[in-house]
Amino acid sequence: MKSMRTRLILLLIALLALAGFAFWRSPYHQVRSLFTIVTIDAPANRVWDVLSDLDGYKSWNPFLTSATGSLSPEHKITVAAKLGTHTITFHPRIVTVEPGKRLAWRGTLLVPEILSGEHQFELEPLDQSHTRLIQSEHFRGVLVSLLWERVSPELSRGFNAMNQALKRRCEQTTF
Repeated sequence: MKSMRTRLILLLIALLALAGFAFWRSPYHQVRSLFTIVTIDAPANRVWDVLSDLDGYKSWNPFLTSATGSLSPEHKITVAAKLGTHTITFHPRIVTVEPGKRLAWRGTLLVPEILSGEHQFELEPLDQSHTRLIQSEHFRGVLVSLLWERVSPELSRGFNAMNQALKRRCEQTTF
């Protein structure tokens, strides 16, 4: 009797391992990414000042309409994003802060296997008065393949709207 129970447990473990492997190889475990790029006629430190002023988002940002919290690694912030007619609020954790260069945060829905995203802003100085901003997000998890076609066009519009608003804001003589 004990031997039969041991065999059943081992069989169950093997089936779970096989199901896990099949999940990781399936289209349900995909990585999808969005990238947008804009050249801003302003130095990288000015772009950084606007981008890192979370409290100021509400005055210029049409996509991330509000953001609060500390830009320190491992701190959680609160961000509201406008997607079409809906606004969603999420609480990502800051991953990277490199003043004048890079800002990244990561958010998850329940657990990373369900849905996670890492949002990045990378600043590349082109010369003393021009900066390239690369805004990107990498999504992972089961829900990505189920929601991608519906959500990605709105996200792309939001990224581009933010890029253009950031460009206008940074290129103003005063702000």
